[in-house]
Amino acid sequence: MGEADGYRLGPVRDARTRDERVKKGELAGAVGDAAKAERALAAAAERVTGARAALDAAIRARAAQGSAAAIARAEQFATRRRRELDQAIDAELRASAAHRGQLAEVDTARARLVHARGQREVIERHFAQWRTARRKLAERRED
Repeated sequence: MGEADGYRLGPVRDARTRDERVKKGELAGAVGDAAKAERALAAAAERVTGARAALDAAIRARAAQGSAAAIARAEQFATRRRRELDQAIDAELRASAAHRGQLAEVDTARARLVHARGQREVIERHFAQWRTARRKLAERRED
């Protein structure tokens, strides 16, 4: 009979170890998703920068026009660029909110892993005390 065979909380210890392993996987997944959300946020910020530059160019081009018809077309073009900038800003705000939400998920997953590790350590300490008690009992019987 092995040492762990007589230990009543062996299945609990195994369950806590599995739970910790699962929580590590969940944390890794949350960190991966957060990195993906961060890349999406950076891409959205680049789109906003590009849209701002395009709007500035459209406004400068409008000012350079001479005829009323050309100014009207340039104004319509600038209006389209403003809409594109607004859409890019909205997308950036959504990406920022998603990233903040994912960071909150990472914090939650980290807290769950810490809890799972604590639960496993409690069982391991109990198991170590049990082994010590069994060893002392065996020594007393030998004497």
